[in-house]
Amino acid sequence: MKISAFKISRFSLLLREPLIIGRHHLTHRTGLIIELGADNGHVALGEISPLPGLSREDLTEAESQIACLRSRVIGHDLPDGLQELSGGFETWLKGYDLAPSVRFGFETAVLNLVAAMRGVPLRKLISDSPRDWISINCLLTGPPDRIMEKTVKLLKKGYLAFKLKVGRNPIREDIEITRDVKRLIGDDATLRLDANRAWDMDHALAFAKALADAKIDYIEEPVKTFALLKQLMDEMVSMPLALDESLLELAPEDLPSLSKIKAIVLKPTLLGVEKAIRFARSAAAIGMTPVISSAFESGVGLEVLAQVAASANRRDVPAGLDTLDWFDQDLLVDSPKIERGRLQIAKLPDPGKGLRHDLLQAICDD
Repeated sequence: MKISAFKISRFSLLLREPLIIGRHHLTHRTGLIIELGADNGHVALGEISPLPGLSREDLTEAESQIACLRSRVIGHDLPDGLQELSGGFETWLKGYDLAPSVRFGFETAVLNLVAAMRGVPLRKLISDSPRDWISINCLLTGPPDRIMEKTVKLLKKGYLAFKLKVGRNPIREDIEITRDVKRLIGDDATLRLDANRAWDMDHALAFAKALADAKIDYIEEPVKTFALLKQLMDEMVSMPLALDESLLELAPEDLPSLSKIKAIVLKPTLLGVEKAIRFARSAAAIGMTPVISSAFESGVGLEVLAQVAASANRRDVPAGLDTLDWFDQDLLVDSPKIERGRLQIAKLPDPGKGLRHDLLQAICDD
């Protein structure tokens, strides 16, 4: 199969409220949509949306890289075996030194082309036993009264998995709101925590000790560095740990040496799809749970993440894909819909048939 067309467009979507990531206060989510066409008539989309504060590349760099890649691959055949996600993309693209967000967008567009040619959805290209639905882990952030109000509302809607942001307030307040949320949702619902590397060792240990009886599923990245996290593994026995930011410093082959970690939170926009899948497979092989999570992509990227999440685990593992609520509008006419805390993957629309072209600015158009 040959890439016969390669379109690139920019987008900027207004957020309902500012998204604060480190020093970055985002009012809009910006990115690129690529549209690949094959000589057999199939078309597929990919999203490139580096996230300020987390991605090491910015949108200008991403745009330059994808434009350069476009000039090199258009008119050429796709290598065989890319769908195996076992190093084929790395071999093909290693000379281009692509940033993770660019890899994510291009890899997903290529994989969707291959899936379309074979007449299967992306999840069935990745796995021989994918799920048709996934549970959604909803994000809780903001002042305590707002967190509690949102939790009550989502419980009524059928959600049974929640992720609470901690580390932005005094530790006593974080302990209190964690207890309040856990008391509200009970033991039949899952509560995860994310500290985004906010604490030193003493604060992390004090937090874990105070909540030793709270039945927390795990806490992501409680301390400031991966070096500190490795020290914490031997001491923090009362609360399971998960990796997120630390994955940027690791390779999938490193996971077996981190057996005390319960879960890894995979954001393919920050890793690339092939690397994220390799991490997921390595984790599953040693009993570590891979959790697919969004980096605030539009519906185009989110549909891909849902397909990846449906193929990453044989059992239901709630995925962090509830971020479309942050957007004032989406690039898709029919955005992914969460019902009763679940996303039915089989019902996801074809993004190529419902793309909001009025929200796109073409920069390379065949």
